[in-house]
Amino acid sequence: MAGAGRHPDRLSLTHSVGELFAGLEPPVVVACSGGPDSVALLALAAEARLEPVAVHVDHGARAGSAAEADVVAAFAKQLGTGFAAETVAVPPGPNFEARAREARYAALERARERLGATAVLVGHTRDDQAETVLLNVLRGAGVPGLAGMPARRGTVVRPLLGVPRADLAAVCARLLLSPLDDPMNADPAHRRVWLRREVIPALEAGAARDLRAVLARQAAVARADSEFLDGLAADLLHRAGDAGPIENGLDVAVLTKAPEALVRRAVRLWLGPPPPAAAHVEEVLAVIQGQRQGTELADGIVVRRAGARLHRLDSCGGQVATDVHAIPVELPGTATGFGVELTAWVERAVDGGGRRRPRRRAGRPPPGRAGRALRPAGTDRPQGGGRRPGRGRCPRPGPGRASDPRPPGRGGRRGRGPGWEPTLGARLPYR
Repeated sequence: MAGAGRHPDRLSLTHSVGELFAGLEPPVVVACSGGPDSVALLALAAEARLEPVAVHVDHGARAGSAAEADVVAAFAKQLGTGFAAETVAVPPGPNFEARAREARYAALERARERLGATAVLVGHTRDDQAETVLLNVLRGAGVPGLAGMPARRGTVVRPLLGVPRADLAAVCARLLLSPLDDPMNADPAHRRVWLRREVIPALEAGAARDLRAVLARQAAVARADSEFLDGLAADLLHRAGDAGPIENGLDVAVLTKAPEALVRRAVRLWLGPPPPAAAHVEEVLAVIQGQRQGTELADGIVVRRAGARLHRLDSCGGQVATDVHAIPVELPGTATGFGVELTAWVERAVDGGGRRRPRRRAGRPPPGRAGRALRPAGTDRPQGGGRRPGRGRCPRPGPGRASDPRPPGRGGRRGRGPGWEPTLGARLPYR
């Protein structure tokens, strides 16, 4: 081993070092907390000549956490690897563990880019996989949850998912390394620790078998099935997006002809990541099936059905509409889009002081269709106005857009000189 002259690969691991790191190219980042799993991963990556750089991420979650970086740096020096330290600030809010994990992976990806590494290696073991599957069972997860953690997702690689945790502890013992012990791993208040220390041993005693190996094997089977179904669902989304006369949104007819189980998975892909709640998927299915006109989900995501198309609009707080765009309309003039025909005309003119001038008609509204709100086909609910569905107030589009109250080059009600106040009306839906 580089810098140490040791050979952890001679231990009785589930796989050889070559098998564990097949397909990886140096250099790599190794997420190293200083615990036995990540320290063993660092040693094995060095043995495989992947030129690993140990990256320690400090969340500042407990006193003395900054000093742990020095311990990891000492391990890296002993093993002859590189070292880097990252510090993150976890934003406030519920579920600290999930927010810390998100911040940690973001820091690791930044380190990977800065160091020019090919991948980020994390030390999740077969035991971690079994615990994850059981946690997802308790949450009522479907097949994707029963598939546990993937061996690779993007640049994040988990080469130890088939290795028992005890084997990695043996690697550290053979190398005379004394890893850190996270006190959280002994607190049964954490559900994962409760499963590790109480539930899994009791189940193994009752079943008289290695439950961790069974769950990890079942997760691998479920993962293969889930990825195959995801491929079919992605193809369904592609066909639903290409069909029909409207460029954006999904064709409802294509979705309703597919098996409901496949549509449900397609909706999960369309809404995520992160994976949406099962209740939100069912709400969107109800919209697809015509049981409701629309629904508002978490994080300001709104899904609505307009004519024969399904549209998604995200809140404008840092986001943009995912597949809904403004429709340019001449003043006066007519344009079509999203299942409606828009007709714009000048309702009245006002002077600079806000006083109404005699009404001018630069274009007349269609008989019986005069109105001031944009209404999608098949609904009675106005879609116009200053506030869109979802959280926060969206910025107003630029001049010449359907939702802009002033035509280009004209003053508004409070502007100087005469202004024009246009009106938008919705006519018959087109197909």
